[in-house]
Amino acid sequence: MSNDMTISKYLDPKELAAFFRELADAVENGGHDEFACVDDFRKIKIGVKNEYGQISLKAKFKAAKPCAPEVVGEDGEVVKPKYKDLKKRMRTSFKLLVKMAHDGIMPPKDAVDAFLADSALMVTYPGYGDEYYESYSNVCAELKAAFESEDLVRMHAAVDALVHEKSRCHAKYD
Repeated sequence: MSNDMTISKYLDPKELAAFFRELADAVENGGHDEFACVDDFRKIKIGVKNEYGQISLKAKFKAAKPCAPEVVGEDGEVVKPKYKDLKKRMRTSFKLLVKMAHDGIMPPKDAVDAFLADSALMVTYPGYGDEYYESYSNVCAELKAAFESEDLVRMHAAVDALVHEKSRCHAKYD
């Protein structure tokens, strides 16, 4: 299931303000219908053009996670996302962790939690660097401990160690 949603339509110029009010309400209070999951946005891009008296509106929303319940397989287990989709999702939180740690700022708990949860899932995929999974998991445990102790120096070191682990594995598997 995709994290992307697109709204593309023509409006009367008088309807544009109402669209933005509905969007603002969905961001603030949770949305439904065309604004479902907009409150969990990671990125919103809106284009508005006046085309001969009609408003051409195109809005793209990228949600932080898929806007659907998790898919459960026949065995009752949650179906794992494709490895490529998981790695793409991890890229966002990892980039934030690296930037903030290097800027001397403690990253948000949600970013750390998302990265650690995705990392724990990533190491369950066979054939993508299994020999690095144990050392990677150990560094993730150090990242978690550094975050929980609010030790920015340890956090920075753990992030650098993760960069190293990623580089080692990607040099062989990318």
